[in-house]
Amino acid sequence: MSPPVAGQCVSSFTFSARESTATAKWARRIKTIPGLIIAFIVAWLLLPVLLLLAILTDLLTAKAFSNTRLILFGAWWLAMEVFGLTAALALWIVFAPFKQLSSNRSRRWHSHLQRLWSSGLAAGAKHTIRLRWSVEGVDCLRQKGPLVILARHGSQGDGLLAGALLLKEGRRLRFILKKQLLGDPCLDVVGHRIPNYFVDRDSLDNKDELTNIGVLARDMADDEALIIFPEGTRFSTEKLAKAIAALSETAPTRVKSASELRSVLPPRTAGTLAALAESNADIVICNHVGISDISSLQQLRAAVPLQTQLKFKLWRTPRSEVNQTQFVQWLDAQWAIVDEWVTNNEDIASP
Repeated sequence: MSPPVAGQCVSSFTFSARESTATAKWARRIKTIPGLIIAFIVAWLLLPVLLLLAILTDLLTAKAFSNTRLILFGAWWLAMEVFGLTAALALWIVFAPFKQLSSNRSRRWHSHLQRLWSSGLAAGAKHTIRLRWSVEGVDCLRQKGPLVILARHGSQGDGLLAGALLLKEGRRLRFILKKQLLGDPCLDVVGHRIPNYFVDRDSLDNKDELTNIGVLARDMADDEALIIFPEGTRFSTEKLAKAIAALSETAPTRVKSASELRSVLPPRTAGTLAALAESNADIVICNHVGISDISSLQQLRAAVPLQTQLKFKLWRTPRSEVNQTQFVQWLDAQWAIVDEWVTNNEDIASP
């Protein structure tokens, strides 16, 4: 498929099935944007006091300044959110009056903003909570051509981590994300100006969801990549058991391969198939270990500062080497490789 000409509007698509109408957006943003600004002002006004209390607490409890580091990162995150919204407002002033907000030029500028925002968050995490990473196979991102990225879903920060890695390599990104992330006003505003789809994972009828995912995959330029998290949610042994039980009813031929998994969930294939049906892009598997799922403040404090660096491993498969009629079997085989690598590296890399 040919990429859009610079400056022209790319194909229109829906950002979400129900959350992207003008009414839904402003009903949400009238709460989230003022809430963010108030949190930013309060946090930065109280920052000297909060830091003093955190340092004293860390000294008394023999912590490796985990409270201090978390407060610094929280303040930095709020600052980057406000920066993102301010820059988005500036871009709206430049493009909206001329009805060019959905032009390819506008979307490139918003992708630049996305890159600055994610790299700023990553830099803040590096200097506060000691976020570090190494990448094996990064050259596969530098070869020309659009990509469909199938990424392992290991923690709450996967979207940011994968995004920071790919944006650093000059890729413009299209994300398939859960609609709950629209509660982040920066993701909400900027995410509605560049191609993304906020999926309703609880939808009883996923026909519209799959159709919109397919539209999102169309007309990708050579420097674009569509990121999908095929597992749909983060791993746990309970979720793995439920996934295997569900497959026994919906896809019995996949039960054997799913039962052999130890550290990842079997991929949900419907969304990935919908995207690949509309794109001839090569496929990149994005695997990583290093940050486990964190479900409480206590676990977060215990993990900071991060003791080990994240490890990414990427590999690229030309689309011509994937038999479309046997894609599900191919994907299950790839995910067995993902599972083996995670199992062998997770105990070493996880904090």
